[in-house]
Amino acid sequence: MNAGHDTDKTNGTAKSDSLMDIVGESSISNSAVPFPLLTPLPPISSTPPISTAQTLDAFDWKRTINDTYFDLNVSFRQPSQFSGYLQHAKLLDIGVSHYHANTVHYKRTLVSSNHYSDGINANNSDDSILITFPVTGSVRFAQENRQLISSPGQFFIELSNLPYEFYHLQEVSLYVIKVPLVLLTPQMGTIERQFARSLSIDEGAGRLLVFQIRQILELIQQHRLAALEVKILEQQLLNLIVLTLSAPKEVMMSNSSSIQSVHLKRIEHYVYLHLENPALTPALVAAACHISVRYLHKLFANLPYSFSEWVKELRLKQANHILKTKSYVTIDEVAHRVGYGDQGYFSRIYKQHFGYTPRDTPSTG
Repeated sequence: MNAGHDTDKTNGTAKSDSLMDIVGESSISNSAVPFPLLTPLPPISSTPPISTAQTLDAFDWKRTINDTYFDLNVSFRQPSQFSGYLQHAKLLDIGVSHYHANTVHYKRTLVSSNHYSDGINANNSDDSILITFPVTGSVRFAQENRQLISSPGQFFIELSNLPYEFYHLQEVSLYVIKVPLVLLTPQMGTIERQFARSLSIDEGAGRLLVFQIRQILELIQQHRLAALEVKILEQQLLNLIVLTLSAPKEVMMSNSSSIQSVHLKRIEHYVYLHLENPALTPALVAAACHISVRYLHKLFANLPYSFSEWVKELRLKQANHILKTKSYVTIDEVAHRVGYGDQGYFSRIYKQHFGYTPRDTPSTG
């Protein structure tokens, strides 16, 4: 039952790049991509339900955990001495919770019909992921022959459609997000690579995501929110989840130096936030990220695709996500939202990529 530490390490021995090589003739700037800040909203009606954080015994804990996440076998070292509380809020499709408990063990044994033999199936509306952030204490997790110990400053991804084991030997406090996989279609590659691995929140959107979970729980507890406000909150949360999970393929597992990884993440964040711009050229993105065009191409030289191929892939995956979730009015609107002004051209390359036209995209709704 003892899970070991995740042994994957990033090789930080790569040769560092000179400042002139990185910035070229452009000037250095401290500006960064702005993130939406959560501000208090006035009390209105239609708040999503939030559970009260009352202390639970072992019997009530089993029921609460299964109702909040999914079916799990829950066991305790000393059931009579167990205590825990769980504060949970469901937005529209995403759930956030604050978990606090002493020693407990979970086992997921149910395997759905869409087993992992063909990869994760984002088309199954019942499948989801849990993203877990330890706040105090450490937890152990094992899934698909991957094992880890996760501590504060880290997070990890759990897949609902595979068996797993999760436990902690002392009192812990966690933030947990439950997200349907259908909302994360463009991030499926990253999820398949990074589930059951201990990941860091020390940089990028990870820390902001933890802050926003805390603020959402406090906000919903203190105010009554209208349906539109709940929708906005969920979209803000989903944006940060995407930024936290999204990175160019193989970056976290490559031999890139830490400074190269930082620049690749900045490029990813900028491009994702500006997909509607048809002119996401290397020159534009390099200038926005304060690096030279030469250095941008150097960053992609060791990846299995060029910058232009990667942008095209990102545009088409985002279009596929919009079409699957039916969050659009016309196909022309979808094309423009991902940076294609010519609907005919968009439809042709979309069919070449996915094997069906935009209009024939299967719905996940």
